[in-house]
Amino acid sequence: MKSIVRLVAALCMLANLTFAQGTARVQVIHNSPTPTVDIYANGTKLLDNFAFRTATPYIDVPAGVTVNLGVGLGTSQSVSDILVNFPVVLTAGKRYVVIANGIVGNAAKPFTLAINDMGAETATSSTNVGIGFFHGSPDAPNVDILSGTSKLFSNIAYGTFGNYLNVPANATYPIAVTPAGANSTVVGSYEANLSFWAGKTAVIFASGLLGSTNSNDKFEPWVALSNGATFPLKSVPTPNNPNDPKPKEARLQVIHNSPTPTVDIYVNGNKLLDNFVFRTATPFISVPAGVDLNIGVASATSTSVRDTIANFRVKLDSGKTYIAIANGIVGNATKPFTIAVNAMGSETATSATNVGIGFFHGSPDAPNVDILSGTSKLFSNIAYNTFGNYLNVPANATYPITVTPAGANTTIVGNYEANLSFWAGKTGIIFASGLLGSNNSNDKFEPWVALSNGATFPLKALPIINNPIEPKPREARLQVIHNSPTPTVDIYVNGNKLLDNFVFRTATPYISVPAGVDLNIGVAGATSASVRDTIANFKVKLDSGKTYVAIAYGVVGSTTTPFSIAVSNAGREKSADANNVDINFFHGSPDAPTVDILAGGNVLFNDKSFGHFDTYKSIPANATYRLAVTPGNDNNTIVARYDANLSFWKGNTAIVMATGFLGGGSTPFEPWVVLSNGGTFPLKAITALQGENSSTINGLSKSKTDFSIYPNPVEDRIFVEFDLKNESNVQLQILNTAGQIVINEQKGRLDKGLQQTNVDVKNLNSGLYILRLTENDAITTKKFVVRH
Repeated sequence: MKSIVRLVAALCMLANLTFAQGTARVQVIHNSPTPTVDIYANGTKLLDNFAFRTATPYIDVPAGVTVNLGVGLGTSQSVSDILVNFPVVLTAGKRYVVIANGIVGNAAKPFTLAINDMGAETATSSTNVGIGFFHGSPDAPNVDILSGTSKLFSNIAYGTFGNYLNVPANATYPIAVTPAGANSTVVGSYEANLSFWAGKTAVIFASGLLGSTNSNDKFEPWVALSNGATFPLKSVPTPNNPNDPKPKEARLQVIHNSPTPTVDIYVNGNKLLDNFVFRTATPFISVPAGVDLNIGVASATSTSVRDTIANFRVKLDSGKTYIAIANGIVGNATKPFTIAVNAMGSETATSATNVGIGFFHGSPDAPNVDILSGTSKLFSNIAYNTFGNYLNVPANATYPITVTPAGANTTIVGNYEANLSFWAGKTGIIFASGLLGSNNSNDKFEPWVALSNGATFPLKALPIINNPIEPKPREARLQVIHNSPTPTVDIYVNGNKLLDNFVFRTATPYISVPAGVDLNIGVAGATSASVRDTIANFKVKLDSGKTYVAIAYGVVGSTTTPFSIAVSNAGREKSADANNVDINFFHGSPDAPTVDILAGGNVLFNDKSFGHFDTYKSIPANATYRLAVTPGNDNNTIVARYDANLSFWKGNTAIVMATGFLGGGSTPFEPWVVLSNGGTFPLKAITALQGENSSTINGLSKSKTDFSIYPNPVEDRIFVEFDLKNESNVQLQILNTAGQIVINEQKGRLDKGLQQTNVDVKNLNSGLYILRLTENDAITTKKFVVRH
């Protein structure tokens, strides 16, 4: 957010008296595989440390004047460090995409700016997505871009754009890159799913070097959304016969169920999965069928296929759906590491109200098992390393699951609970995992679930009901959130590691934890080897049946805002109304004062100080809310604004937390959202404050100059009086109610003390206006009325 704020502020300074000539809308994309750069405009730094394959959102910039764009290395100190300059003049009302491209110092393909005045921010309809293309790979020939047999973009040369195509958003499109006119030679195959971007636009840009094997700058097509987000297209295997308009493919999900170190997976010499972790899975993906596939397994430190320690040959049938499970123990002679493949995989249930559940026995030291739900036997006599066929059951139920030795159903290995109501219409595999004889939390016996989208989680354990000695455990529900801008940490509970490498601004879902007992929560550095390495400890006791949120906040080593854990016993997993979303607030920004959070001008959360929660507010889910942050005692001073759209989270809950430092640095201030399932993301910042009484976006404590205006209403000239605390640069701007600047007067550097000036407004139409006074980088506004 900080760099975008700087960009907007700098562009406003560039405008000076040119706003009468209008503005253009511009998105800037960095696609030069060179060091991080700084971008200057007419001597003012716009973008600091602008990284390769990142982008800005569309922003307003002055039109009708020459803007000299300079590029320097990311270490530049001033405009004197600029390496290359580009003068541009933009046309008012147009939309531009500006792409930094080429290679600094290369004579054949030099660093340059490619500018397209046919930019777009919205698709032709709310159900389409608009997709443009830019060829930015310096060593690649002219290309064609295909989707199946349809040619989307034809004969696109390096450094040029292809016009936007508007296509239905609700589909996944195969994308093939080929040399122009040679569509049988596929450079790469990819998959584009922009269903989440309906009604909006994106640019796919060919990026990197075709001849590079370096992961930092190798050839890849990337996507820049119109809001500035960027990501690479998903790579998929290229069919063996590119001339076949319908390549032979199978669908495959891979599950890692071997209690061994993290591994790398190679297919025909190419790394398919890097650092593939025990009890994780891929989604179902399309892979070549009808050809021999050599699957190699190597340790996670592998550098090439030569490091594989086990290899397996498979050939998949076209049109079939497979599940491949890595199983067994590396180096074990009786239960060796192997890959079990099942050709009866499934991605969808038999109906939209069912869920399809398969079973795999992957516990090396467990006997043949039966799987029961109540008195019904779901899977019978399943041997180690074998599958049970899918069962389709109603999704809207919670099922008790009992694991027993085959034929000995009174001897219960474990009781569990399966609730897949959220997965209606889809499928999952329950796989017996770990070692029955292990007490190690990392590889002890547990049944896990792999959903068809690649998500994995353990089944919820229940007490063994036929053991009268074991009482029903007292439990509470708990979500843990890391909101301390400190290094990644490990969390211990009563000496056992609960969270390994817990990262700032991440969270757990709600989990069941023991209640009514003392819990010692220890925090250690991410390199900790045991509970002895903890640097802070906190004792808590949770009440049975209650729902808690625990947020780590503060700064390790600080005496004023020390590291601590805030615990609320008013947590909530579901909204009070199924059509609403319930939102709470936590103030976790160490250097921010007490704040209010407003929605649509109404106070949503009032006078929240650092380290404190508010209470949940239940609001309709089907809306986008404009949130404003103000000092706790001054709702007229808008510090920053954000858009919150949680329509996808209807019926559930979330916490908005203030996070990071107002003073910036490596962890600048941002409000983040924590969903009840553990998902986290920052709120979208609204960088232009239109007509609100505001200090700067970067700080609550920024001083500003108050001023008086008269007369009000005014007919032809308004007088402005203000008292400067220091010698300052002053600018006066008048905005209409649409936020457009209609008068812009740069007053220059004025002396300390009382100042008086006036502005001629007789050419303005009658109506409401806003006068904005900018002193250095502090902004104050007042409203007035023109009446002729």
